[in-house]
Amino acid sequence: MVDAHLETPRKAHTVRRAGRPRDLSRDADILDAARAELAERGYERMTMAGVAARAGAGKATVYRRWPSKAELVIDTIVCTAQGALCLEDVPDTGSLRGDLAALRALKHRDEGVWGALAGIAAELQHSPELAAVAEERLVRPRVAVVRGLLERAAARGELAPGLNLDLIAMVPTAMLAYRLVMRGEGLDAAFLRSLTDDVLLPLATGRAGG
Repeated sequence: MVDAHLETPRKAHTVRRAGRPRDLSRDADILDAARAELAERGYERMTMAGVAARAGAGKATVYRRWPSKAELVIDTIVCTAQGALCLEDVPDTGSLRGDLAALRALKHRDEGVWGALAGIAAELQHSPELAAVAEERLVRPRVAVVRGLLERAAARGELAPGLNLDLIAMVPTAMLAYRLVMRGEGLDAAFLRSLTDDVLLPLATGRAGG
């Protein structure tokens, strides 16, 4: 069942008023502002007025495009996910350790995704639609990238036999989410290196540090 406060805006989103053409450039500004507000303030403290002020737009301009905060946040998640990493962005270096290092080097490409996820964390248990969008757009693609790297490594003969790659692929995303959401800590280079070298590589290869 979809929460009532999410269901009504989603219906409203399908009806566009006739009149002057919509300025799509303002959409991008507003979504960027919403992403920043969400990361800094979280879902509960984020306001439409704050988004409008950050975007340099009137509050009415925001409400004409997104009738509620819930709908704006959902579209912000979808927009954020569109520019996030996919497997093709990570070069094949010839080893799992090298591929994971290449993935770490692209961390800046995913910072918006993790900021958005941290911003909505408290709301996920109350909003099934928001949780479903976050899982599909933010979490599942991150797991898929790691799963793809593990498949590369398996094809090269690097992995230990009999592994559950689906389960192992979830480990980095779960640990990143715990650090961001539960502990409120950033994704610094030392943590990311330890996550790959001390956790993921031993799990996948059976050898410490790859």
